[in-house]
Amino acid sequence: MDDLILRFFRDDIGGILIVDAEGNVLYEDAKTAFVQREKTNWKTACPPPRPDQHGEMWDLLRAENGKTYMVTSSAYQQEGGLIQIHHLVDTSLYMDLYRDMSGYSKTLKQEKERDGLTGLYNKGKFMEMKRALFAKQPRIAVFNMDVNNLKHMNDVYGHEAGDALIVKAAESLKRIEARNVIPFRVGGDEFIVAAIHVSRGEAEQIRREWERGLAELNRREDGIPCVIACGFAFGEGEFDLEEVFALADQRMYEDKKEKKSRAQA
Repeated sequence: MDDLILRFFRDDIGGILIVDAEGNVLYEDAKTAFVQREKTNWKTACPPPRPDQHGEMWDLLRAENGKTYMVTSSAYQQEGGLIQIHHLVDTSLYMDLYRDMSGYSKTLKQEKERDGLTGLYNKGKFMEMKRALFAKQPRIAVFNMDVNNLKHMNDVYGHEAGDALIVKAAESLKRIEARNVIPFRVGGDEFIVAAIHVSRGEAEQIRREWERGLAELNRREDGIPCVIACGFAFGEGEFDLEEVFALADQRMYEDKKEKKSRAQA
């Protein structure tokens, strides 16, 4: 990225051509030498020099390769008469820079919004969407999830195994992800899924699909059983969003306790 910034802010990606009032070349560089030697629309498009001409912009077409150049023309009174200075910029280079900068901006945005390990939206994005989107919905389904035994996995098998467990949990959520079903990793082993524009029945179907997907992932012979406690809550009509999230959280802890009891039985 440093090289790109240097190109954009320091390097001259254009060329300079200086002519007198009659169009005779007084100076050219390697990037502008083609103007007098190849077919271009220079003579018809180049504005005539005027004493008050400063920063007049126009387009130059290079016939043999179809490239377009943005030209900035200015005129200056010298001792020998009026001269015209043209700065040529190959617009294809600007387009390359624009694409590179756009890609870099997109990467920065993704890094800001996405969890680095799982690729899911992170807590910051969750808080933003909770305020700007979820609070304005007439109906919302919330799934509060917590991965069981992450600390045990980290302590006994190491953090790589713990990361694999988190990734597996996230993969199960990606199986139900849609435009209106949005999963987030909001903490070390904590996930939230928010589903908007769904009925209670549709939300329950989403939960069943997630459970089936998780069961399929757990049938893999990878030695990483993934157990996830899940609390579900649904808000509709005039509901308090914070109460919906609080209820989902409470039910998650109840489910976590029940699953741990079953595992110890």
